Amino acid sequence: EIDYRVKENFINSGVIHVLAVSGLHVGFIVLIFFFLFSRASIYPRTILTIIGLIVFLFITNNPPSVFRAVIMAVVMLLVFLSNRNYNAVNALAIAALILLIIDPAEIFNPGFQLSFSAVLSILIVYPLFDAKIREFNVQNKFLKYLILFIAVSLAAQLGTLPFTLIYFNKLSVVSLFANLLVIPMIGLIIGLGILSLIVGSFWTWGALVFSSANMLSADVLFYIVKIFGELKFSYLFIREFSILDAAIYYLLFLIFIYALKRFSNSLAILITIILLIGNSIVYIQLDDKELLPDGELSVLMIDIGQGDGILLKFPNRKYGLIDAGNATPTFDNGERVIAPLLRRLGIDKIDYGFISHIDSDHYKGFLYLIANGFISKIYKPRLDTSLLKDVRLEKLIREKNVELEYYSKKSIDFGNVRMYVLNDTTNTTYNKFDTNNKSGVFKIVHGNNTFLFVGDAEKRAERLLVKTYGNFLDVDVLKVGHHGSKTSSSKIFLDYAKPEIALISVGLNNKFRHPSKIVIDRYQNRNVEIDRTDIEGAIIYQSDGEHLTKVNWKDF
Repeated sequence: EIDYRVKENFINSGVIHVLAVSGLHVGFIVLIFFFLFSRASIYPRTILTIIGLIVFLFITNNPPSVFRAVIMAVVMLLVFLSNRNYNAVNALAIAALILLIIDPAEIFNPGFQLSFSAVLSILIVYPLFDAKIREFNVQNKFLKYLILFIAVSLAAQLGTLPFTLIYFNKLSVVSLFANLLVIPMIGLIIGLGILSLIVGSFWTWGALVFSSANMLSADVLFYIVKIFGELKFSYLFIREFSILDAAIYYLLFLIFIYALKRFSNSLAILITIILLIGNSIVYIQLDDKELLPDGELSVLMIDIGQGDGILLKFPNRKYGLIDAGNATPTFDNGERVIAPLLRRLGIDKIDYGFISHIDSDHYKGFLYLIANGFISKIYKPRLDTSLLKDVRLEKLIREKNVELEYYSKKSIDFGNVRMYVLNDTTNTTYNKFDTNNKSGVFKIVHGNNTFLFVGDAEKRAERLLVKTYGNFLDVDVLKVGHHGSKTSSSKIFLDYAKPEIALISVGLNNKFRHPSKIVIDRYQNRNVEIDRTDIEGAIIYQSDGEHLTKVNWKDF
């Protein structure tokens, strides 16, 4: 339930790990129990502490990071009791073994991967860093501990880097600096929180003072994270990082560890690091795949819930976006679905944004995209001054200096692809239509392959299209009108459109019960292949001008 922007700031600044219940919390639990039972002998004190840790494990619902820390702490306590030497790597291995015996599927859990890789990297790499740092014989204690703290943080980040890139596609460049401030503050906040709970059991006013101080500390923490997270250079977006890339990284990482152990010359180590980074950059690109290849027409219907959002890549490497889904106070498709998708695909700009009509589930996602400079030009229906939302939309377009053009009956060339805008704004019947029926309607032709996009056009608009264009409506792929509502896809319209493939953009279990069974039966009776975002997720078709190919995006 963490606010999306707050969580993004934690990710961008490379401190998302502090939001997980982990070893730091377990350390506090051990200290509390040792303090509570300080008068008891060593055996009952240790046993009670172990019981307390197990209870804490169940209270936190057994996440991998807590399970790992609890098992390692229990092993440490038992080793201490048996008067043996503690080996942290063995304790970590025992924790992993027990967890995977209970549930082998945990190995695929990002929490498991991040937690264990971080600790393992610290245990292996930090001692090497420590040895190299001590060679410099730093006299200033503060500076010495600061460097060692950075070394611990760097060791953890080196170990978790592949998983971070796979899951977040972001490489934070400010994380070392952010962690210097954030980790001590997290310790302070947790300590004050526990102190507030203890004091509150016998002194309410005192607990209020401590908790107020803690709220101030939390506000300062969020402010620091916000500053780091919103810097323009706070992170690098890594488009594609695969499991093979991770394997290559860890192989080179092992070579780096070997170099640290074997080389005593600092220059030799520096040259090795430079060579390893260079090799990493080259090798991790070997298995990169282009989801939307150059030289073809790609049509990607985005899984955007109840609404429309269709990304187009033309053969001339220009991009179009037909609608952008809805935006509510709690979820903005423009910010949380389309913008991350564009970054994932390496798209900096949408050259042509097509707003089919001014319904929330079609245009509102555009607001974020326009405000944040993603859109170069907008096509939309003519301004309806009776709609305040339309007036505000055009005001935003003007403020952001985005080029604006209204729909009219015309054709637009995108290299060897032609888009026909079928809205006849000179027709008196058209001008009497409501918002849905004034939806932008486009036919795209690429060689022998044709697509028709009709927004939320209903039966009245369909009849006008049939009357005006007749057999010109004949296409291979039809974006089904109004999410498969029975108010669209009339029999006469389908008689002329004759699609082989029907694309339905619709939300799972939506309140409108779209698509209508009547409409689905109508398409099935015509042997039309039906693709739905509520069933398949995103849907991609590509055209080379001769053949249409459906692409499984899950293979990329």
